[in-house]
Amino acid sequence: MARDCYPAPVSGPKRELPVVYSPGVETNAEQSHATKGLVRLTMACNERCPFCNVPMEDYPERHTPEAELDAAVTRFAAEGEKTLTISGGEPTLLRDRLLALARRARAAGIELIEVQTNATLIDVAYATDLAEAGVTSAFVSLLSDLPELHDELAGLAGAFEPCLTGIDALLDAGIRVALNPVVAASTQARLPDYVDFVARRLPRVRSISVSAVQPHGRASSRPELLPDYAVLGPAIREARHRAEAAGIELLNPYCGVPVCVGWEDALERSVEAIEAREAGQRDESAPGVVNRGDKRHGPPCDPCVHRGRCGGAWHAYWAHRAGSGLAPTARVFDPFSGRPPSPLESVVDAQRLDGRAERDLAAADRPAVWLRLARLVRGDGERARRAGCTHLALCLSPSDLVVGEEAYLELLAIDREGRRGLPQHRLRVSLGLRPDTSPRRMVRALFAASAAGIGEVRLLSRDHRRWSSLLQGVERSLPRLDVALVAPPEPDR
Repeated sequence: MARDCYPAPVSGPKRELPVVYSPGVETNAEQSHATKGLVRLTMACNERCPFCNVPMEDYPERHTPEAELDAAVTRFAAEGEKTLTISGGEPTLLRDRLLALARRARAAGIELIEVQTNATLIDVAYATDLAEAGVTSAFVSLLSDLPELHDELAGLAGAFEPCLTGIDALLDAGIRVALNPVVAASTQARLPDYVDFVARRLPRVRSISVSAVQPHGRASSRPELLPDYAVLGPAIREARHRAEAAGIELLNPYCGVPVCVGWEDALERSVEAIEAREAGQRDESAPGVVNRGDKRHGPPCDPCVHRGRCGGAWHAYWAHRAGSGLAPTARVFDPFSGRPPSPLESVVDAQRLDGRAERDLAAADRPAVWLRLARLVRGDGERARRAGCTHLALCLSPSDLVVGEEAYLELLAIDREGRRGLPQHRLRVSLGLRPDTSPRRMVRALFAASAAGIGEVRLLSRDHRRWSSLLQGVERSLPRLDVALVAPPEPDR
């Protein structure tokens, strides 16, 4: 079962932040580890999943040498790893080596040992041996609640019942089990029924990690296997509802789906969102969000309030499914409209970016963090990003947007940096433009704003008659610039 969510070499480390679990909820997933070490015992497998992301045919050397396994366990223990994940291929094919590896890891002080398996080869005696060797949890690929669909996705006729028998044996031996249905187009609508089946047939299982077929390995030539997020999103929401009623926790791993596909109100169970929150804006240590090789953002992602907490969709999903089912979970608010931000947004108001404003930004723990400034100087963009700012709202005059002015130079620098980096880390700028008596200077300012990469300008004036024709002309000349007239709030009397 070579389907772990962080593709890795045949042997070598896998590091991931933990899923944050709800207080007081009993779960079968490991809760106490900050990192995981992963080794692949073998690349051989008794199943032929059509979506396998690390298929055995890609590995001429099927079994990892003993010396490499020993070195990996020694390294993980020295680095303070709390958990070792033993994966494959299908690691249970090599019974003696698997048991010996678990014993070595336990002797080295690694307390939590997980086996990723299809469970088809596990019986009562095997499960008992695994528990005695130190295995504490199993990540099992039960692919569907229907035998025919499970066997089709496993590539092995008759695999369904042995998988269930293996799960029962693991649970009877005291080994915690988390299930991993890798949702495909053929099973996407059945996810709520899958949860019902688990609650009924496997009531001791308390955790389901909802992966989805990713366009790697064998699936790279089978894009029709990819689920359609427009179908899967509603199925995830209903599955979460049923899981909550049954006391089962559903999780969204890296190989799951973007947060807008059913997870927008459960970021504490979405690995990418957890990593991004812990790492902070622009930090490269969040592998789920920093993923140039695997995923990307598209047009629906830019206005999304969760833009900085999500890595986007697989490259092939945009190509094969044209982004179906992807939409902003909620759009960021207009900072010049007078309406309050959503509960998902924090706003820090400051005349300039000083130490107090930076501390307020750093303390803001929302997916979108706004900084509203009346003055912009060189270096403010980078300082704001490092402090956790995701959105910058500026109230400037046309004179600030003249070539050579400090504010204009900094806007150019912010745009340059944003083009070089990932869209989820880009500092998104909204501009409120105070009116000038000269229409020509206003037009020049709007063209300058567009040249500096600003996509949204609000002209702060109550004089609609004076500026409406100018705005119509600008819209024709600058169709990519979202420009509108907004009445500023009445001054306090």
